[in-house]
Amino acid sequence: MYRLEDLKIVGRILIAGGVATLLVGVVAQLIVGFVPGITLLNNAIYFGLFAFGWFMFNQLVMSGVFGKLVDDTKRAKLLRVASPLVTPPSGRFARQPFQRVEIGLMVIWAISVVVLQLSLNTYLTLPVGGFAGGWLVGGGLGRLRFVRMVSREQTEQQRLYYFSDSALGPATQIAFYSCNPAETVPLPSAETEKVAAQTPVSSVPLPPGIKRRGHSVPASPGKSPRSGSN
Repeated sequence: MYRLEDLKIVGRILIAGGVATLLVGVVAQLIVGFVPGITLLNNAIYFGLFAFGWFMFNQLVMSGVFGKLVDDTKRAKLLRVASPLVTPPSGRFARQPFQRVEIGLMVIWAISVVVLQLSLNTYLTLPVGGFAGGWLVGGGLGRLRFVRMVSREQTEQQRLYYFSDSALGPATQIAFYSCNPAETVPLPSAETEKVAAQTPVSSVPLPPGIKRRGHSVPASPGKSPRSGSN
């Protein structure tokens, strides 16, 4: 599960990777012979447009996840963990650290842009560096804004939220740990609930100073519940 500090790291890596992809894309276009002024202008335009567009799209997608944290009905269905998570999530690809995986993906993006431009030469007029870089930066900014919004909710609700993936899409699962003293009782296990349901009320110990009320015993057939002499 991703903690907020983990999501913040992912957002920063995406922003840095997006800027790096933009720069190497510009350099690749200059190498194949594009005019410097027009190249810089086209990449800047594409970079700004796709960064803004993908950032707004991220807000729409992540609003569904955020809605589960602020809606009382949806929040009641979230998974609760017994203790705070203190370790980062296990990464993909042979359980590599998620930071290494994210940085590796950024390197792949940058190399792909260079290889594509050098392979197609001047036949590829689309500023792919600005396109890919803006897409990555928009995703990173979206995650940072999501982290800020959830941080405020954590403070108000006295809870810590965790997320199953960094994409924060509709399939993202959410768990929480409550810091509220009213919610810090241990979570009941299925076995505990089963035993409690089968335990007679009379065998449950009462607090000191509290006496159990006596239960009436049904009278035997043919006898009055009270015996008295006439």
